[in-house]
Amino acid sequence: MKTKHLLLCILFLVSTFFVTAVKAQSTTSPDTVCAGKTGAAYYVSKTAGSTYHWVVPNGTIASGNNTDSIIVNWSSTPGTDTIKVVEVNKHGCVGDTQKLAVYRMPLPTASLTGVDSLCYTNTGTSFNVSFTGIGPWNFTYSDGSHSTSLTNISANPYTVNTGSLTSTTTYTITAVSNKFGCTGSASGSVVVVVNPKPATSAIYHK
Repeated sequence: MKTKHLLLCILFLVSTFFVTAVKAQSTTSPDTVCAGKTGAAYYVSKTAGSTYHWVVPNGTIASGNNTDSIIVNWSSTPGTDTIKVVEVNKHGCVGDTQKLAVYRMPLPTASLTGVDSLCYTNTGTSFNVSFTGIGPWNFTYSDGSHSTSLTNISANPYTVNTGSLTSTTTYTITAVSNKFGCTGSASGSVVVVVNPKPATSAIYHK
């Protein structure tokens, strides 16, 4: 008898846990996507025999309209819009409108500033990388021979130290993204001119 009672208690606790877990699963509103995102999936729990009517402002429903799951291609313009869906069951009864606000985040950009000239074997200089959009940012820059990637940058602008240079070097940004996975564009370049040391002749005596 005690064993049966214990078993019932365990079953009750397990069922309560799973019901609570299922109820806890929800989408945060507003949701976030990168502006211009394609192939974004949205869905509701499916009911057999129901049809679902979706409205997606500033987005195109690529597939799935009238079903419980849709694929959306979002506008490239940043902003916030609200997805709406209305379910009509097999009896023709109309359900409450469900809504989800979606914020289309601006894509990050990175630009370089700073021009300098050095003498040969100087200890180096620095240049700044300025960002737009939502950080933290990740970016990759090149000196024409090697690429360097930096991640989780929160400083804006961010200073890059070149280290010692032996020849004129051009720096460019080759990639920029943020922690949300939004990929943006980079612009500008920085040229650090390295001036040669003088070639002093030997000492002569008249």
